[in-house]
Amino acid sequence: MVSDLFFRAFFSALWVAFLAIFSWVAHSTKWSAGRRTTRHANRLRAVALVFACLYFAGALFYALVPSWVVIFSIPLPDSFRIVMVAVAVLGMCFIMWALRSLGKNWAPSLSGVRKDTFLVTTGPYGVVRHPIYLGAFIFLAAQAFLAANLLTLLPTLILVVLLYVQLPDEENMLIDRFGDEYREYMKRTPRFIPSLKHKR
Repeated sequence: MVSDLFFRAFFSALWVAFLAIFSWVAHSTKWSAGRRTTRHANRLRAVALVFACLYFAGALFYALVPSWVVIFSIPLPDSFRIVMVAVAVLGMCFIMWALRSLGKNWAPSLSGVRKDTFLVTTGPYGVVRHPIYLGAFIFLAAQAFLAANLLTLLPTLILVVLLYVQLPDEENMLIDRFGDEYREYMKRTPRFIPSLKHKR
């Protein structure tokens, strides 16, 4: 039987790496709002922030004082949790690939699109329209199952739903910026699930 300390160590290390990557990207990328966000988007962001705080509170308790949250543990096989370590790493790598493809075009969700950006359709963006979201969904889900605790699993499910719900606003923002170019991109590139059809 694998010690829970092993899983807590990987859970913590993966989150530290994930946050370090995004901190570096945010620091090295100059972005500014291209338009004001809607009230709907602001409400979604506020609700997401609340559940993100709940998630990280549960994650900290799990990582630092597991005896306090053991009652919320989910009995998952050690082999499955080990697989989730690899899945979380894959999700993070997919995010890094997408961020590298975007380069200076990256901006926080719904913050707006600068006039000097261009539409990226290569790399992971040639496979799906929202690879950063897809990678984040994979990473969050894998981390939740890795922790095997309801205090991380339940907020994760809600966060994933909230992130998904805001996608139409983000796509409308991209249509405003790129027009027909983005509409054509939407027609030929699926949102999340890669198409198996041959592209000419």
